[in-house]
Amino acid sequence: MIRLFQLFHRNPLIFVITLKNRNNILVLVLLLFMYNAATAGKVEKGFVALQKHDYFKARKYFYKSLSKHSSAASYGLAVIYFRTNNPFHSLDSAFRYVKIAEKNYVLIREKSKLKYKKFGFDYAAIDSLRASISTSFYNRTVAKNTSEAYDDFMVNHPWSAEIPTAIFKRDSLLFFAAYQSNDSESYRLFKEKYPFSSFAATAENLFFRTQYEEQTKENTLNKYLAFLQDFPNNPFVKQAEDRIFELATEENTVNAYFQFITSFPSNKNVHLAWKKLYEVYMLDFSESSIDNFAKDYRDYPDKDHLEAERLYSLRQLLPFKKNELYGFMDYSGVEIITPAYEQLGFFKEGLALAVHQGKYGFIDKANRIVVPFEYEDASEFEQGRSVVTKNGKEGIIDRSGNVIFPFHFDELGVIAHGLIYAKKDSLFGYFDKNFHVKIPFQFQEAEAFSDNYAKVQLQNKEAFIDQNGEFIFSPNYESIEYYSDTTLIFKQNNLFGITHVNGRILLNEAYDDIGKLSLNRAIVVKNESVGYLDESGALVIDLQFESFPNYKKRGQFYSNLALVKQKGKFGVLDRMGKLVIPCTFTDLGEISTLMAFSKGKGWGFMDLSGKVVITPQFDFAESFKNGLALVEKNQKFGVIDAKGTEVIPIRFESIYPLNKNLYVCTEADLKGVYASNGTQIVPVKYEQIRLVDSNMLLLMNANEVHYLYLSENRIIAPVSVHE
Repeated sequence: MIRLFQLFHRNPLIFVITLKNRNNILVLVLLLFMYNAATAGKVEKGFVALQKHDYFKARKYFYKSLSKHSSAASYGLAVIYFRTNNPFHSLDSAFRYVKIAEKNYVLIREKSKLKYKKFGFDYAAIDSLRASISTSFYNRTVAKNTSEAYDDFMVNHPWSAEIPTAIFKRDSLLFFAAYQSNDSESYRLFKEKYPFSSFAATAENLFFRTQYEEQTKENTLNKYLAFLQDFPNNPFVKQAEDRIFELATEENTVNAYFQFITSFPSNKNVHLAWKKLYEVYMLDFSESSIDNFAKDYRDYPDKDHLEAERLYSLRQLLPFKKNELYGFMDYSGVEIITPAYEQLGFFKEGLALAVHQGKYGFIDKANRIVVPFEYEDASEFEQGRSVVTKNGKEGIIDRSGNVIFPFHFDELGVIAHGLIYAKKDSLFGYFDKNFHVKIPFQFQEAEAFSDNYAKVQLQNKEAFIDQNGEFIFSPNYESIEYYSDTTLIFKQNNLFGITHVNGRILLNEAYDDIGKLSLNRAIVVKNESVGYLDESGALVIDLQFESFPNYKKRGQFYSNLALVKQKGKFGVLDRMGKLVIPCTFTDLGEISTLMAFSKGKGWGFMDLSGKVVITPQFDFAESFKNGLALVEKNQKFGVIDAKGTEVIPIRFESIYPLNKNLYVCTEADLKGVYASNGTQIVPVKYEQIRLVDSNMLLLMNANEVHYLYLSENRIIAPVSVHE
């Protein structure tokens, strides 16, 4: 029997032939049982060796068991190859054998499954091992970080928990490649190939935007019209219609708006064009102008609006306060809009900024809510746009409340020269007022456009750009300021020089400070010494004077004269460098026909020849402006005329001018207003006083808001206050 078993083990085929010849079926059955038991024992021995980390023995047993016990033996080999604490570690081999183990597990008999489970082997173990192996392959894929690698991983490891992340990473790589190309074709291919990607919606949006930008890059009326015709389903048709409206009406004239209405009757901005036509036509918003408009434009679609405007044109409204809430009254103090708001602004462009239940919105003169109360902050309308804040981000709305710029920004500037700066993710860029990126986000700092240029900061260097984002002056210096129309003051290594806008240096950095050019003279400082440069940067008045507080303003030339200090004393210098008033004064006021001066014992006044006009008698004084001067005596302030007569009594805690004719005077922390002739026109009883416009003063206390109507010199207060 033993010899038969050995023969079977060495060569089962010869054994069967031999056995057949002997016709012994019982022996065959017995030997087959013995063979299976022997090979099953090898698997168990493999698992025992594996538990003892005897990887050489375990590997030998598992290999010998592969043909009869494929799943269990493959699992054991997969474990050995996956582990890193043995010389057989091979991730590829581990993956190959765990797949065999999973595939053939279904062939194992239930009795064997129970036996193998003692060694921790079951389908759950296979699944767990396969997941761990896939995770290692995922980490290898991440290291490669290519779309091909992620695709390969997803094909070979469809069960992996990392599949969603792999899809996202692959899509992000492909989307970024499309984003770098930034053309409509790249975005189209991406969204068509990966329609269910988390980037698909963004790709579609960018596809439509780039398609719009590509088709309209020439920025002509014909291109926008062609875009509308060729791509009617592109969501940017609205922007195209807006741009058509802007281009067709950029003259901002009655004829331009009327031509737009007749030429593009289906454009969504026709109603706006009518509104703009009305606003341009109605320069004074008078009743007669409204009547004339109705006659000239009988097709105007909003007749009710005209009638309402006719009534509104007669209204002059001012905010007032009652029971902690604000409403509007007319110039007689009669309540027109009942107080219902926590804050109210003045009407501007037909709308007033209001706050209700802590939120900002806008109302019209009929107290209709035009822009809902849903913003955390808002600015008054300028050119039909308001910067508003929602959920901590800033955006822009138009007069109808439509969102023009979405709420993506940490900071938004004002529209200037058709552009607005915005800050997003710590960088600044510029949009036009239709939310097209005009100048990409690349700057650390940015300012609004002024005189067709804007200052920006790039890599900690300042520069000037034009409306196309081209550098007027490149980012070469720490700071720059215009010196003249064609020259700049620059700062480098904490020193100042002058350069032409073309980059040619006129004056190397050599000075501690350079002031603004005025009357072809600019103050310059080096080592606390002061002189003056001309427009070319030449030193025309030597560094013979001393610096003093606020020297840039006080030492600037006015009317060919400037204030200077020498040997600790002040004097007056002309543009040629001659001291017209010697430096003999402890202090001087601003350059004026009657200048305040002090020689250490009080303040007086002198003319520009140095002749004393009013002897020193004040504790402090400012030079004369508009025939009057502010003076201080015994810690009280007043205003005098050129003869030294008190126009406003010297009894107030402070005095400051609102304009050349009005002075705000404070006494016991309350304010009033005096005219330049000394007449008190507002009693000293208000906590705040400020100019609303050239014809109106705002007078405020904690619980009341009044006005001074300057043209009639009368105070406007709510009628109820007097009842």
